[in-house]
Amino acid sequence: MRIVEQNETVELAPTPHIVGESTPMRELLETVARIAPQDITVLVSGETGTGKELIASLVHAQSSRSSGPLVRINCAAIPGELAEVELFGHARGAFTGADRARQGFFSSADGGTLVLDEVGELPPGLQAKLLRVLQEGEIQQVGAGRVEHVNVRVVACTNRDLAAEVRRGRFRMDLYYRLAVVELVIPPLRSHREDIPALAREFARRYGERFGKPDVFLGPALIEALCEQEWPGNVRELENTVARAVALGSGGEIDVEVLRNPQAKPISDHRGDPRFGRAPSLRDRLGLIERGMIVRTLAAVQGNRSHAARRLGMSRTSLIDRLNKYGLAARTECSGL
Repeated sequence: MRIVEQNETVELAPTPHIVGESTPMRELLETVARIAPQDITVLVSGETGTGKELIASLVHAQSSRSSGPLVRINCAAIPGELAEVELFGHARGAFTGADRARQGFFSSADGGTLVLDEVGELPPGLQAKLLRVLQEGEIQQVGAGRVEHVNVRVVACTNRDLAAEVRRGRFRMDLYYRLAVVELVIPPLRSHREDIPALAREFARRYGERFGKPDVFLGPALIEALCEQEWPGNVRELENTVARAVALGSGGEIDVEVLRNPQAKPISDHRGDPRFGRAPSLRDRLGLIERGMIVRTLAAVQGNRSHAARRLGMSRTSLIDRLNKYGLAARTECSGL
């Protein structure tokens, strides 16, 4: 499978490796397997960091177009005045400085798949032109007098609720229905926590190999702590956390202390030898459980500290003390909690 990004071509493995044995992830991957061979447009939606581009790549890899190019474009990263040129290309002399013709991303993706990441960011005028491409399979380069046919499958990704954007008049209804012939909704990490241990171990393996630490592994207390986190940044945040832990460690076991003090070097204990570090105490484990209960309770009451304190059976002052103790006070203040 060839992947093209910003005029660069890289060879990748044929099928992306996705970790997930939970019911939500199994159902998602089963749906991908059913719709990927059918040449229809797909909308991949989900929160930031859930892995939308990875699912889009999987759709391509399991399709009849897998031997063709996979072209990705981040619609949010392109200035509005350049978006049409980037998507459709331009003819020679189309504007000052256009001394030669240039093909756009649709032409680059001919015979393959075009992934439109953050498609909700497209300006209204370009939404109409994208709709025509999906309907007619034709594009027109900027400054060109003729149209050309392209054979491209479009997979669009968004972290917005496009149906809500349509109701607000911010996204074309006809384009939404053209893109969402099938919509794949990726669940947030908090809804399939049972996948966290396998994901964390896989990230540790990958970054251990990358950083020259093939013997690195995550201790049980650290795995337990990772499962207690809320992960608003989803799988991407989990990956970055594990990558930092591996980078700070010297190999062997990584202890839970890395989550409490990310600037400190995590305890490394390849054989569990007490000379290299201590095992987490009962107090440590109970603290992690209490912290998780507080985070989940605050989320359930939309951050109202008085309501959360009543649910937890403590005074509001005691709750604030624990928020400070577990480093949650600033986070809850910033998020309106």
